Amino acid sequence: MSPLLRDIIDAADLQRALDERLVVQRQHPTMTLLILNYTEHCQYERGAWNDTTRACRGIIYDAETTEVVARPFRKFFNHGQSEAPQLDLSAPAIVTDKLDGSLGILYPSSSGYAIATRGSFDGEQALHASALWRDRYVRYEPPVGWTPLFEIIYPENRIVLDYGALDDLVLLGAVEVGTGRTVGPNAAILEGWRGLRATEFSYGTLAEALAAPPRPNAEGLVVHFPMTDERVKLKQEDYLALHRIIMGLNERSVWGHISAGKPLAELLSALPDEFRGWTASVAMRLAGEVDGLAAEVEAAFAAVRAALPNNASRKDFALGAAGYPPLMRAALFSRLDGKDYRPTLWKSVYPAGLLGPRAQHNEDAA
Repeated sequence: MSPLLRDIIDAADLQRALDERLVVQRQHPTMTLLILNYTEHCQYERGAWNDTTRACRGIIYDAETTEVVARPFRKFFNHGQSEAPQLDLSAPAIVTDKLDGSLGILYPSSSGYAIATRGSFDGEQALHASALWRDRYVRYEPPVGWTPLFEIIYPENRIVLDYGALDDLVLLGAVEVGTGRTVGPNAAILEGWRGLRATEFSYGTLAEALAAPPRPNAEGLVVHFPMTDERVKLKQEDYLALHRIIMGLNERSVWGHISAGKPLAELLSALPDEFRGWTASVAMRLAGEVDGLAAEVEAAFAAVRAALPNNASRKDFALGAAGYPPLMRAALFSRLDGKDYRPTLWKSVYPAGLLGPRAQHNEDAA
């Protein structure tokens, strides 16, 4: 028999987390199931991480019986984060690839098994993963009492890394629902899985994993310590740099780059191909607006000068420019003084919003 929610999470702690919006629960669209997921507040609110918030990473339970039907890995942290556990560098470890997709949680539904992300039963990633399951893996019988977990990877769900045309579920491991015990992708209990598995490396300790060279088109490593059942992430510096660029990519960040006089090619070279077209179009649009304003400044300057006598004073120039808007007057005086007025024009085309090339990935990222 599956455990009840109170067997896994202290009821008072959970209610407090829900009240403080550290955890949210969402209802299944057709069943009495609920999913518990920590919120972004946990990422920046001091002291928010505890046993309850870490456990609420996609726990699925029946609202009527409170029976837990699926249980994911607990939240685990990057090596070096203050929330990460103190780990023995030489303790035995299992090291696997850290994949760059969305976490998929297998759960029993009224029509067979389906897959949720840690925050949704019916989000885009969950629906896509469930369709993959029905199409390719419906005959797989997961071990009784365990929740298999997957990385959901498909082209439209690209976050940073380029997996090409890969459209599949990659087995990450499983969690025993009753105890919370976890195993990796190559555990004996999962031997019946015939699909892809996260790559397991030969590194036997955290020290060896930390010394591992970076790999091309890779996010990093996950280090699992079987003796304590703790996990920690090791993310590559090149991945982190690219992630920062892509997740922060919007009209304002493009404006900031080119308005500072930095080459557009420098920004484009750091981006995946599918973001370059959008970025270049934004840059060219903004540069075109500035060029247009600059042409207006030159035309206005010529008109003001043409209306003044050869020995006109600065005051005469000010009177001639008085009919122009403030931005234009500031640019005209910069032009008169032989100064670069384009920085002023760049400020005038600062984007009003944070429009980006796509919707940013949210809590469904693994």
